[in-house]
Formats: sequence, structure tokens, C-alpha cells
Amino acid sequence: MKRLYDKRILTLLCLNAALYALIVIFDSKKAFLYISPALGLTCDILKYSAIVSCLLICVFAYSRTRARAPLFQSIVFCFTLGADIFLLFTPYFAAGVFVFLGAHLFALLRYRPRWAIPAGIAAAAVFALALLLAPRVLRANTELSLIIAVCGAYAVLIISVTISTFHSPQPRLNTLFSRLGMCLFLACDVNVAIFNILPAGLPAHTASIILMWLFYLPAQSLLALSACHWGKIPAPALQTA
Repeated sequence: MKRLYDKRILTLLCLNAALYALIVIFDSKKAFLYISPALGLTCDILKYSAIVSCLLICVFAYSRTRARAPLFQSIVFCFTLGADIFLLFTPYFAAGVFVFLGAHLFALLRYRPRWAIPAGIAAAAVFALALLLAPRVLRANTELSLIIAVCGAYAVLIISVTISTFHSPQPRLNTLFSRLGMCLFLACDVNVAIFNILPAGLPAHTASIILMWLFYLPAQSLLALSACHWGKIPAPALQTA
């Protein structure tokens, strides 16, 4: 297997592993036992710090290679961090999902640039159609209609990104990390939907509290690694007069 030579990235991976263990412990307590608001906030800060770590992995990868993949993945993580502010620290769920649309559009620009405009148009069409039909068909109020619409657009984009990883020309290891990362991302979002749709107390709802970040942090870490160069970077050739 090829080696990753940047010690800064290896350090961040070890940090994410430690944060992951703490997050799983905190979320397990939240699911099955009482957790104080202060401890819950601490857990959310740890979660956010882990995504900052993923961004730094891509920044360090770009600083070594100046390649397109870590540049675009860094932009993706900037949008992700903006979205996670809403999702972790505020009640504005729709706003967080809306910011995530930008993350997935830039992910498409990384993997299959030609798909970005058609996928964006399709997402906009689903958004408009859901916003029009939700109040009539589902008797949804304005806030719920907006959530349904933005989640519909989000579904179009994340599925498009996942499919694009199977059609993107990348080195073998980067391809594996991209595909596995997006599949875990989808698994996380399935549990986000379960958490928000099912009533508290059901076994599936309780499990989703743990499973969301059980899938999410490995997904984001793999996507960060998918933008890294695996192996030594060749030294520039010496110029002769």
C-alpha cells in the first residue's frame, strides 16, 4: 500500500480517531442515559473540531501538491463547517441543509464538473416543486414545506455526488476512499432522517442518535483522505544552463 508522508496529516488522523471515540461515548450516553446541556455542548464542540481537522487535512494536502482535488475538497469542507454551525449549535435545520447544497455542488465540481449544472437544475426543480406541492398534498405549514423542499434538493445532490465517485478518474486508493466516504455519508443521512421523522423512544430513533456520527465522521475523514496524494511527491528536476 502507498504511504502518506505528511506527518501533519497523520497527526490529524490520530486526533480524529480520539475525537471519534469520545463522540461515540457521548452520543451513547445521550441515547440511553441522561446527558447535561453542558456535556451536550462539549460533545458538539468536539464534533465540530473533528470537521475542522478534516479541512486542515485537505489544506495540508494542497500545500504539498497544489492539486485540484484537495483545493476543491477544502472548499467543500468550508461549506460543511458553515452547515454544521446551523445543525449543531442552532435550531435552524433547514438553513444547515441549505448550506450543505453548496458543499455537494463543489463536490460535483471535483468529481464530475459536467454534472454540476444539470444536477443543480434538477435540485432547483425539486425544491420548487416540493415548495409548491407540500402545502397542498401534505397539508404542511410554511416551515415544514421549506424543510421538505430543501431536503428534496439535498437528496438530488448527495445522490449525484455519490454516483459521480464511481465515474471520476482518480488513483485507485483515492477512488476507494471517495466511494466509501460517500456511501457512509448516505448512511449518516438515512439516520438523520430517522432521527427527525420518528418519535423519540422508538428503538430506531434511539439507535439513530449514535449512528449519525458513527457514520458521519468516518465519511468525512475518508473524503479528506481521498484528496491526499499517496506516496512521495517527486522532487522538481534540476535545471541546467
